[in-house]
Amino acid sequence: MRTLTTFSRWKRRGVTAVVATALVSGGLAATSAASTPTVHKGLTISSTGLRPGQIKHVWLIILENKSYDATFTGLNQNSYLWKTLPSQGVLLKNYYGTGHYSQDNYISMVSGQAPEQDTQSDCSVKDFDFGSNKDIVKTGVDRGQVASPAKANAANGLNGCTYPRDTPTLFNQLDAAHESWKGYAQDLGNQAGREDAACGGPGTSANDPTTNPRYMSADPAHPLPPGVTSLTGAQANDQYVAKHFPFPWFHGVTGTKNADGSTTPGLTTPAGGGSDCDSKHIANLDNAGNGLFHDLQKSSTTPAFSWITPNNCSDAHDAICKGNNLSGSFSSTGQPIYQSPTPNPESTTPKNYTGGLYASDLFLKYYVSMIEKSPAFKDGGLIDVTFDEANPPFTYTGNSFNNANSYGPTQGDQPNATAGITADAAGQNIYGRNVDTEPTGPNSTLQTDASGNQLFPGPGDNGFIDRPPACTQTTPTRVPANCVPGIVRGGSGDTPGARTDGAAAGASSSYVLDSSIVADDTGREVTDTTDKTGPGGTSPIPAGSFVGTVSDTGPQPAASSKGSVIDGSFQLVDENGKPVTPTGAVTSVSLSAEGAPGQLAAGQTADPLYDAKDATPGGGDTGSVLISPYIKPGSSSTTYYNHYSWLRTMEDIFGVGQGKDHTPLTVGTVSGGLDGKGHLGFAAQAGLTPFGRDVFNNARRVW
Repeated sequence: MRTLTTFSRWKRRGVTAVVATALVSGGLAATSAASTPTVHKGLTISSTGLRPGQIKHVWLIILENKSYDATFTGLNQNSYLWKTLPSQGVLLKNYYGTGHYSQDNYISMVSGQAPEQDTQSDCSVKDFDFGSNKDIVKTGVDRGQVASPAKANAANGLNGCTYPRDTPTLFNQLDAAHESWKGYAQDLGNQAGREDAACGGPGTSANDPTTNPRYMSADPAHPLPPGVTSLTGAQANDQYVAKHFPFPWFHGVTGTKNADGSTTPGLTTPAGGGSDCDSKHIANLDNAGNGLFHDLQKSSTTPAFSWITPNNCSDAHDAICKGNNLSGSFSSTGQPIYQSPTPNPESTTPKNYTGGLYASDLFLKYYVSMIEKSPAFKDGGLIDVTFDEANPPFTYTGNSFNNANSYGPTQGDQPNATAGITADAAGQNIYGRNVDTEPTGPNSTLQTDASGNQLFPGPGDNGFIDRPPACTQTTPTRVPANCVPGIVRGGSGDTPGARTDGAAAGASSSYVLDSSIVADDTGREVTDTTDKTGPGGTSPIPAGSFVGTVSDTGPQPAASSKGSVIDGSFQLVDENGKPVTPTGAVTSVSLSAEGAPGQLAAGQTADPLYDAKDATPGGGDTGSVLISPYIKPGSSSTTYYNHYSWLRTMEDIFGVGQGKDHTPLTVGTVSGGLDGKGHLGFAAQAGLTPFGRDVFNNARRVW
């Protein structure tokens, strides 16, 4: 998504405040976020400030597509995530995704692999193998990365989605370290034929990326299985999507079906036997026999590491939910209803179908409360709530932070118009220094022409740049030969076409109310052929007016049983970005299709804010919240972290470098990683900082 550069960067200056809030009653035996666990003596892990074995259980809950500015500013109905959870732990104000759109981030988190076009595009064409072991880079800065056989910047659909067997993951490392783990997914298995491939992969049980690839979109030659309406989006009875579940995308986890009918197992075997895709490791979140509530009853049945993927409603992805958003799963006083003997929140009738941060707040209030009451959380627990990417990076008016400034941890957050757009795109900490960059890998470069214009969208997919993505393919198999930034080519995936929106504006303000406006629309020309003012019947929108700063608030709970309400507005600006005021009442606006100045297709309009020279390396600032007895309630950190930092942290917490699997792979080993210290992919960058004492800021007090 695109934003105005002058509103694209916000300083994160938090203050330590607010005491831990009371936990929701009911369900498992209640405990406090400050409970003192039993720990084993040992040397300090210098990278995190923790001792080995202090953290015994981790729950990772990953949400979707929201920026720090959208989530932690009070603009949406998500006070549980914005206020309650940070009051129990630490708010990371500069936590970054590694790309756009979704699946590439999940891949980065568990393997350290950088984005490539098919995973960047959420495997929307066909799930087939992404190269083989021979394509793993053996030397240089990209050592350990898988290089696409289709070459860098190959179009979506030409690369593949499932990584070769010698690409290890965190789950293989946990196996080798004899640590238990499980992947929980909401709605997993609800619809036959939709996610029946190995480890919750897309399609039927017969689908396999090596011998029987699954075509992800239906066509006459490749129809969807019966009862399946979408493999990439939610459907009413099944809102799970495989692109948000990392397990099926690695042959090192799923194993490999060979052309001769034989099978090759994954890289590792779980400590308790079985396979990485069995019911002990992949489960429906609410399953009575092996779901989250069942496993939380005892520390001994709770995995050391739990990955939790909400469905496409509960993760804040869909603005309007296809199915249940859990709004009917709370009492009149707002307490979660945990049915006996096993909670079944989706058996209730929802009060509305509002999605977004409203739905994710309901999910978090239901399940985080459940986890916090468990004996495993008491005994060295860590809950981590994060997002895959900051998309869309909402732009706001000057009053956007009024709510944020009334609340402790975010009260110092202010817009910083001079910091520039690049700082919001990527970030990590190298040798103790925050940097606005991250490695891009061998498949998604940031190549420029002689004038410095980007030729490809990069891992950030131009998500923070005020222009349409360059060099997008016109078909799944063809990239236009004339690959020039900003050319409007028409067809699927190209520049937005013209449209007309209902609107409201007048001569007293430069702002136009438009519930359909989104950040993508910034820079489009605005006209009004419906309303006429003055003796000559002229348009109230002055010629040469464009969409400036966009503001979207909501979604708010809908008054009706279905639907969502979003208050949208934008500022009218001229080609220099100066405010423009209508000359009279406006009830309708038309937005043009757009292109780049001097590079326009016939009949297209120049975007005066077009800029092809800003790099787009990452996935933006999402923010993150962590809760543990080893974290001071109400604290915050401004250190730059990203998904590679997260992976390195998990590897260090569980001491995977001491694991038993040191069998040589194409590059490195499962336990040793690339650096001999247990770090995979770009988590092995020299000097990369994992979560440190700024995060685990209460560790010494409970030694």
